[in-house]
Amino acid sequence: MNVRTIEEEKAALERKYGAWTAHNVRLADGVWTISDEPTGDEVKLRRVVQVVSDVLAGRIAGARVLDLACLEGMYALELASRGAEVVAIEGREANLEKARFAARALGLDVDFRLGDVRDLGRDEHGEFDVVLCLGILYHLDTPDIFEFVDRIAAVCRRALIVDTHAAPAGKERHEHRGQSYEGHHLVEHDAAASAEERLRAVWSSLDNPTAFALTRPSLERLLARSGFTSVYECHVPAEPAKEVDRITLLALKGEDAGTLLAPRPREDASAVPERAPLARRLEAARLWRVGRRAVPQPLRARLRALLGAETRRH
Repeated sequence: MNVRTIEEEKAALERKYGAWTAHNVRLADGVWTISDEPTGDEVKLRRVVQVVSDVLAGRIAGARVLDLACLEGMYALELASRGAEVVAIEGREANLEKARFAARALGLDVDFRLGDVRDLGRDEHGEFDVVLCLGILYHLDTPDIFEFVDRIAAVCRRALIVDTHAAPAGKERHEHRGQSYEGHHLVEHDAAASAEERLRAVWSSLDNPTAFALTRPSLERLLARSGFTSVYECHVPAEPAKEVDRITLLALKGEDAGTLLAPRPREDASAVPERAPLARRLEAARLWRVGRRAVPQPLRARLRALLGAETRRH
């Protein structure tokens, strides 16, 4: 596609579906989906691509990647430009048409599919080395959010990157497979909104009027109990303007480390506590920090051990 054709098709898409809302991609010399200046998501793109590269030891080419709720396709396009085989699922036709157009303009082969990520399955979609779950998890309600993570685990061979809002406190509790998870509900749509109105609300769920945001510990437990053997939070590459309750997690699927030379830990590997033990909460308190200057270290260690033992008994 030459520059003039790209400009004309972009203008036609914007007349039909509206302007690009988030993903700023260079389509050709002097032609961008939004602007030649950074618009916001570029820092997250840098973070995600770096994590994918590090997980794959720099060998993105040939890796199979799944982008869930891909929006306008920036992450899928970037990884495809580096040689990945990318499947991208999106529930809104407007977003998908923009993503497909960008792929044509760039000469990239991406398998963009219109669909509901809640229908994810190994039989239909296959397995993937890396799964991207960016900005979708907190748009799902219970029990869908639990079943969705199980479905992701079933198709993920190695790494899952989750970028999501984490509830700062567990105001509500829900059960899944005999385990308890905490979080709070978010409003996605007016309950009286029509299906068409919900589809037009591009920054909300496809259809559910409310969603359930898990706390960070509950999300980590859910990932561990779904089959991921380790979970890490990403701080670098930095996102300096990231909201305080927004997190990026990397969940890896590997083999259990098995028997240790040391005594077997009492706690299960997935036993992420919803609240920090009393000893740790006291250590974070201002009074404890002041007391560190006055109380000898051996006595502080003894107090900490006693508090830890008391917490385990309860």
